[in-house]
This record gives sequence, structure tokens and C-alpha cells, in this order.
Amino acid sequence: MPQLLIKNGRLLDPKTKCDEIADILIENERIVRVGKIVSEPSMNVIDATEKLVVPGIYDIHVHLRDLEQSHKETIETGTAAARRGGVTTVLAMPNTQPPLDRAERIREYQQLIQANARVQVYIAGGITRDLKNEALAELDSYPSLGIRVISNDGWDVEGKALLKAAYKKAKELGLLVMTHAEMMNMASGAPINDGPVASRLGVLGSPKAKEIDAIERAIEMAETLGTQLHLTHLSCEESVQLVREAKQRTALITCDATPHHFSLTEDEVLRVGSQAKVNPPLRSESDRQAILEGLEDDTIDAIITDHAPHHIREKTEDLMKSAFGFSGLETLVASTLTELYFHQDMDLMKIFAKMVVAPARILGVPGNSLQEGNPADLAIIDLALEKTVDPDQFVSLGHNTPFRGKKLKGWPIATIVRGTSYKNFQF
Repeated sequence: MPQLLIKNGRLLDPKTKCDEIADILIENERIVRVGKIVSEPSMNVIDATEKLVVPGIYDIHVHLRDLEQSHKETIETGTAAARRGGVTTVLAMPNTQPPLDRAERIREYQQLIQANARVQVYIAGGITRDLKNEALAELDSYPSLGIRVISNDGWDVEGKALLKAAYKKAKELGLLVMTHAEMMNMASGAPINDGPVASRLGVLGSPKAKEIDAIERAIEMAETLGTQLHLTHLSCEESVQLVREAKQRTALITCDATPHHFSLTEDEVLRVGSQAKVNPPLRSESDRQAILEGLEDDTIDAIITDHAPHHIREKTEDLMKSAFGFSGLETLVASTLTELYFHQDMDLMKIFAKMVVAPARILGVPGNSLQEGNPADLAIIDLALEKTVDPDQFVSLGHNTPFRGKKLKGWPIATIVRGTSYKNFQF
């Protein structure tokens, strides 16, 4: 493979705090030199003048589907969407069909990843068998399979005794508990936030208490048992405050937020209908502002997508019948930069620390870096590029997003995984 030279980019590395104009030379899947480099005829050259060059992004909450849900997404299309979005490492959730809750299923999925993935993929193992909240999954087998995170993503584990057993076993095995903090038995099936939009549309609203109660229980369990806890996709003001207070007492707890929760509100349902239906739901402007404050003061550690693709038939116009979730990988960078950098004036180094350094730390793996000797996983971003989101052009099989029709600024224009360049499609 010929050498790849990235010329004249603005290198922004949140791991080393480097921010400089320089070149990067890549050979044999690694960064071999950083500095001023003279190009040679044998090199492949990417001109990154006036472009941002960052380490490859981690998204530690994605649904890659496949198996019996290949009509929604496959490992190939999901990781292609990740790569198109500047993401070079993902953590796949276990609520596939069948779920990833036992060794033989996990090995089968790992084989599919090995054959089809376009980026690095880690797997979260299920907490309970078949994710049914009746008995623990085969947690003892997880460490030998490379599983670092357990989750029943979709809902929290309902039974307190079963959840306590899971936390104890996770502590024993050194596993991280990732909690989707929503109680299933409260306002089950409510399609949107319990607020003025639900009242206007005459549909059942999902109360914030579903999330708040689950977070209170999770924090108490983690502190009592000494288990590492990660709370995913916080959506409301009270949740952010609970985590803020807990972090003053313990280092056991981390959390994340999504671009749709810090960029959008429940009003988006009036604009795009079920395209904005998600768990937890889009909430009020005060909740959105609280998440922005949590990102700014580092209460919220990481940014994730909760990429949850569905077939077009599953995202009907009927709010009650439509599936929860939508695709997010291809809009991750542009939606994040549009809100946090261009609207909120957040420091770029802080933003990418939440997309590279923090998620890698939470996952327990080395973070990507632009230093010499590191794997050549990186993204090139055009901060000046503004485009209107057209999900019909997504490479993900899920063509649903609440960002449909919105102008976003700051798009990845190339992604490099282990030294192989991938030029991103135009939307």
C-alpha cells in the first residue's frame, strides 16, 4: 500500500492538546511522521488546507442490527454510515434479534463484524438472558469474549433484586454497566414527551419521572456496590443535576448525551412527526439548556448518537405505531458542531475530547491520537461546509432523522481507518 500524506491540515488532538498546522504521513496502517513533510510522486496526497484533522471519533452507543433485523441495518451498512460520519470506532448494543446475551451468539456476531465491518466494532453484552429481565445472561463468559460493557439497552432492568445481582457480578468481573435509564412500567408506549406537544396532539406523554427514577436507582446501586456505571442519553434537567451531585461524591459514574437531545426539542414532532420519535423523547427547551450546561461544565462526559435505524415501513406517520429511534451516525459531527461550536461557541478541543478521549476512556480502550506510532484512524472535517440534511442520501438503511431538512455546518469530508482513505459522499 503506498504512503498516504495529509498536507497542511489543522491538527486538533484532544488527547495531547495539540492544535497546529502540520502534515501527517501514514504507512502500514500507522502514523509514521507528523510535521512538515515533502511529498513524493509515489505518495497518495490529500490536501487538507483550511480543514480540521482530528483523531477518529468513538461512538459508544449504536445499533448495528443485522441477524434477523438486516432489513433495518447490517454491520456493513451501519459501519459504512459510521465511516461516512467521521466515526472510526463504535460500541454495538446487544438488543439485536436474537440478543447478544450468550457466548455462541456473540461469537457469531463477531464473525460478521470480522467479515463486514468498515470500522472498529466493540460489543456490549446483554445484562439479562434474552433481555427479558428474568435471569442474568452469561456474564461470566464476557471477559474472555472481549466484552467490556453490559447493557439491556432499550429499557432499564426492572427488578431491583435482579439488577443488584447484575451490579455485583459486573463489579466482580470488572464490567461497566451501561444503563438506559427509563422504567418500562411507567407510561408504557408513550410516543413523545409529557408536555404541551403531547397535549396538543392528544397522545400519551412520557413523563420525566421514568428517567429520573431509574437514574436515582442506578446511582444508589453503583455507590452502594462500588460498580462502574455509565448513564446513557440523558434527556432532562433533573437527570443532569442528579449526575452532577453524584459526581461530587464518587468517580464511579459517567454519562453521555446525544446531538438530538442537546439540539432539538419536542417541538420537532410538530415539524417531522414520527421522524422525531425516540426513547428517551425529545423534551423541553429548559431540558435542552440543562444538557448544554452539563456538557459545558463536564457533568456530561461524552457525546453519542444512539444510532437506531429502522425500515421506512416501521416509521409510519402514526405516532403510536411508529418505531422509536432514527439514524444518527452520518449527522453526528455536523449536528454537534452546528449546535456546540457555531451556536454555543464551545471550544473545539472540548467538543472533540467528548467524542474521542472520554468515550475511549469509558470503554476502557486506548483513545485515538494523531501522534507518531498510533493507528491511522482519523477524520478530516470542513468547518465551512454547510449542507441540508437529506436522509434519502444516507448509506445507512435507516432513512429517518429529526434533522431532515435542517442546514448543518461542519461536515466530515474524508475518514481514514487504519490508513485507508474513504472519501465521504455528498448529501
